[in-house]
Formats: sequence, structure tokens, C-alpha cells
Amino acid sequence: MAGEGETRPVIKARRSGPGRRKLEADQDAAGLVAQTRADIIAAATREFVRNGFEGASINEIAAATQTSKRMLYYHYGSKRGLYRAVLEAAYERVGRREPPAAADLSAMQALRQYAEEAFDNFRQNEDFVRLVMAENLNNGEVIRESDFVRQRSAANLASLEAIWKRGRAEGAMRDDIRILDLYLAIVAVCFHAVSNRISTGLSLGVDLSSAEEVAFRRRMVGDIACRYVMRCEGPGAQS
Repeated sequence: MAGEGETRPVIKARRSGPGRRKLEADQDAAGLVAQTRADIIAAATREFVRNGFEGASINEIAAATQTSKRMLYYHYGSKRGLYRAVLEAAYERVGRREPPAAADLSAMQALRQYAEEAFDNFRQNEDFVRLVMAENLNNGEVIRESDFVRQRSAANLASLEAIWKRGRAEGAMRDDIRILDLYLAIVAVCFHAVSNRISTGLSLGVDLSSAEEVAFRRRMVGDIACRYVMRCEGPGAQS
């Protein structure tokens, strides 16, 4: 027992056997599980991005985390289950749950903020782009199993639709658009800026990662979104 005035040593997480994380003194069991899963997802993301689903090694993922191969299967069931969890975590990182705060923004300003933040999210999560590209090449074999991805995408559309409805009420935005088209226009610019950075640089001599190009394309995605929904006056202004 520690005497008065003595400080108890802080117990850090340590391994018990290969790859085992032990509970910290100030951590509950739920916190330990959450941290373990976060470690696994981070390591698995790196492995799947680098080698694809078929080429990724569960042994390599286990070796890179404070857990064991057996625990990977305990948490995710299979390699495919782990890959699905990685995809879902990637969609979670790039998505947004709520429209931008509306208190001091017009609907047009909120839409620009939505588009520019989407651009930032894609640039900050390049692994998401690589995973989605690979999944498209694989005919969406795993992503089609995920209710979470569909729910996340629906939430993104709902967030954008809330801005559009406010814009219509303000008389600033057109009535005759589909939110899906607006969303895809935003995503197309954001995705291309990451997915085609290398090929664009080599074929067109444009460095999409330069500060000038990043700032320009960030403004451009906001311009595209706002001009697409903008209400125009006069005959034939809205087709």
C-alpha cells in the first residue's frame, strides 16, 4: 500500500503474450475494445490500400497491431468482414451528418461550405478514394453487402437536401433539380482531384497537389454547386 504523499505508478497498456493488449488502469473494458478495433482498422486500411483485398495478409495486419490473428477473427469474423469494416470506416470519415450551421449563413453560403468541406475531406482521406476505386474494379462485391454505406450515403443526400430546401424558401435556388445530380457533381470534382492526380500531372503537366491548384479546385467545386442550383430570372432561364 502506498504511504501518504506517495504517488501510485501509472499502469500503461502492455502486452501479455504476442499481440495482446492489456487493460489500462484508467480504461474500462469498452474503451479497450474500442481502441483495439481502431488499431485493427488503421492497420487493415493500410494493408488493403497497399495490396488490395486478395493480396492483403491477415498475418501482416495482426503483426502491425496490438492484437492477435485470432482476435481479428473474433471481432470481424473473416477477412471479408474486416475489409467491409474498413470500407465502412472510410465512408464514415468522409461523410457528414448535418448540414453546415445555418445561423449566420445563407443557403448559398451553406452549400458552398458543404462543397468545399467535401473537397477537404476527400483530400484528407486519400485511402477512401483508393478503396472505392478498387471496389468499383471488383464490381462492388463487398460494398453491396453494407447497409451502413447505403445509410451513410442517404445521410449525405439528406444533409444536402436540407440546404436546397432552405435555398428554395429563400428564393435563391431552383425548384427543378435532383439532389442526386447535385451530390454527384460535387463528388466528381472531389474524387477526381485525388484519383487522377498522378495521371493528370503526367499527361497534362498540371500538379493537382500544388497549393495553387488545390485552392483553385476547392473554390471551383463550390462555384459548380452554387451555379448549378442558382435561380436565374428571365424567359428560358430554367429549362
